[in-house]
Amino acid sequence: MRDAATGVSGQHIVERDDGRLETLEVSDYTQIFPEWSEVERLAITHAKGKVLDIGSGAGRVALYLQARGHIVVGIDTAQGAVKACKMMGFKEAYVMSTSDLKFKEGTFDTVVMFGNNLGIAGNETLAMLRKLHRITTPEAIILAGSADAENTDNEDHLKYHAMNRARNRPPGLVRIRVKYKEKISSWSDLWLVTPSELETLAKQSGWKIEEIYRTGKINQPAYVAILSKR
Repeated sequence: MRDAATGVSGQHIVERDDGRLETLEVSDYTQIFPEWSEVERLAITHAKGKVLDIGSGAGRVALYLQARGHIVVGIDTAQGAVKACKMMGFKEAYVMSTSDLKFKEGTFDTVVMFGNNLGIAGNETLAMLRKLHRITTPEAIILAGSADAENTDNEDHLKYHAMNRARNRPPGLVRIRVKYKEKISSWSDLWLVTPSELETLAKQSGWKIEEIYRTGKINQPAYVAILSKR
């Protein structure tokens, strides 16, 4: 994140626990609005009022909203991400986990979770959504970004889904770690929540799906759902 904020080019690797590797660009964390995915560009138009940006990274979303007059608070579990946000000019960033959201009831009008951040709590996603219900206003919305894990014909992904089902796990609950330069993170769970799974989670946590932006193309699973309170 700090390298992204200072313009250092490079790549990092996301490793899944079945050995599959995905290479991503460091610069992805500082993309400007025209470089965002179409689904994110469409969804962000719904943002209103005071915003909580979960998994703020190097601050690409927070800075965009801040420039448009929103009060924005960003949280990330990585200290480097918070430092990167401040280097980029976004000051209201804090080291905080979704398991311990230190905000008062009714604080936020919008919650943004782009870049698959809907699933950063893994199996605790339902608990996270319930906490977000508490700290948001009655008319609040969530812009929930994820990937539809079942929108694929890739054999590696299909085998992984089958393995998950055999272990009584959601098909898109992936165990991953990140490698960058000489650094390797610990393993953690990321839930790539399907729209049907999200519908169930929303009902159980006091939310409902108002709209979903997605590409509609096979092997392009990214989507953003707009949730409102029930």
